[in-house]
Amino acid sequence: MCGDVRLESPTVLFRPERPSRPERFFLGLVAVIGLLLATVHTADAQVDISDLGPSHAADIERVQRQANEATQRFAEAETELGELDSEIDRAASSLADTERRLEVHRQRLRANAVSQYVSAGSPAPSIFDEDVNLQVRANAMAEMVTQTETDALEDYRVATEDLEIQQAELDRLRDRQRELLVELETAQGELLGELDELRRLEAERQQEIDRREEEERQRQEEIRRQQEAEAARQAEQEEAARRATTTTTAPSRGGGSGGGGSGGGGNQSAPSTPIASGSWICPVQGPHSFVDSWGAPRSGGRRHRGVDMMAAIGVPVVAPVSGNVSHRSNPIGGLSFHLNGDDGHYYYGTHLSAYANQGAGWVEAGTVVGYVGDTGNARGIPHLHFEIHPNGGSAVNPTPTVAAACR
Repeated sequence: MCGDVRLESPTVLFRPERPSRPERFFLGLVAVIGLLLATVHTADAQVDISDLGPSHAADIERVQRQANEATQRFAEAETELGELDSEIDRAASSLADTERRLEVHRQRLRANAVSQYVSAGSPAPSIFDEDVNLQVRANAMAEMVTQTETDALEDYRVATEDLEIQQAELDRLRDRQRELLVELETAQGELLGELDELRRLEAERQQEIDRREEEERQRQEEIRRQQEAEAARQAEQEEAARRATTTTTAPSRGGGSGGGGSGGGGNQSAPSTPIASGSWICPVQGPHSFVDSWGAPRSGGRRHRGVDMMAAIGVPVVAPVSGNVSHRSNPIGGLSFHLNGDDGHYYYGTHLSAYANQGAGWVEAGTVVGYVGDTGNARGIPHLHFEIHPNGGSAVNPTPTVAAACR
């Protein structure tokens, strides 16, 4: 906005003690015009935006909420899948133990069969033997051993069938859970896409509003300048008429002056990097969603030691603080960045689709260090797995810190 409008009367070298009627009219006119000018100048620009439709803010909030809910369901399904994997591992271990016990029984059966075969070639006992019941007792013992082995085999058969049934059910549940993960990931991707589109539409709508308001401000400024010029012209005419009706006047050496305004536009300048600023910057600079999945079970008996920030492939990932950044990959995480922050903490992000500023060394907070992807064991599920290690030690739950910065 420009400064206050000031209108000055033309300089008059001689003035009667009491203003004449034309002079009083002139002074009143200048005062009224000055009030009008001040009103036009200070009023906020009002523009008609009814044709632009309602704001997308409510839809953005709704879709963001749905994306967060989808992420929550995804995290729960992934946790359940990890638990199912553990149950399958336990069932397989139990089956292996049963097979080992069966092998022991098989060996005993084979030893008994050999013993029976060898004893069959021995002379038959007679009533003159010292112990006429020796063979009878041996045969009875063989029958008992055979029955015991038969019972063991039956127990093994039943246990094996139960385990196979359980294994099949667990496999079915795991397959269904993986299908659910794919469905949730697809729904989540669609929601993030819709969220991105709504934000784009809202940004375009706001740009159009800003453009119209700027046009209105320029229009009002032009009106103000025209009114100032008209007021100055009328003032000169009134002064000329006053001098013409004044019998005693001094030669006029005076003139008039009019006020003016100036406007300016903001000089928008931004470095190529960083692309965001703040004391602690959200690492994902684009539509995203996340939930607190710290400590949730993962395959291989692992526990989740970070926060998964779901976003589309290619969304920029930035350094949350300034520090020294390096890039390298690993089998589980794929493309990863490592940031030794100037705040003394170590930050780790992985599953990137590509690196940025590789080999840069020290970077400012908000500098792009990579892009969201699905490398490593995240194939088909693009997200940034992000960890915080205070003072370079063990990881802590990063969700509260991320939630505070990624609003």
